[in-house]
Amino acid sequence: MSREKELEFEELSLFLEFYSTNVSGIQREDPIHPSNCLVEIVDKFGKSKALQGLKQAINDTLEDTASWDSNTVSKLDEQLLDNGTITLSTLRTRYWSKYKSILKRGKIKNETEYYLIRGLECELDNGIPQEQRALLTELVRDFEERV
Repeated sequence: MSREKELEFEELSLFLEFYSTNVSGIQREDPIHPSNCLVEIVDKFGKSKALQGLKQAINDTLEDTASWDSNTVSKLDEQLLDNGTITLSTLRTRYWSKYKSILKRGKIKNETEYYLIRGLECELDNGIPQEQRALLTELVRDFEERV
């Protein structure tokens, strides 16, 4: 794997370990803990294939947290940063196709999308460029005016 893919693998696996242990409450020693399963997958199929599965697990996590309000996301992001781990907000902007489709559409359709965009708009450390952040602010304002 390329250096870039190695770094991505490391970031995602650290996030998944933290989330599974601290949010989902799976004991780290439990054989079903995703980090333990990941080791088995790497051993059987290699890191490159394991990265594909890891990305799917991250997408599942993003879907599981889709309805979280901005305060909940911010609290988790703070814990992740304190742990030296990539934030949920950063993962949302990087991997979540729902986020990208909202940007492309230029309109928030429902409350789930609203909470996603609102959370990203509020989080200053998620790496969103200023021009994209301005678009998020506009989308949130438009949705709030409609409801």
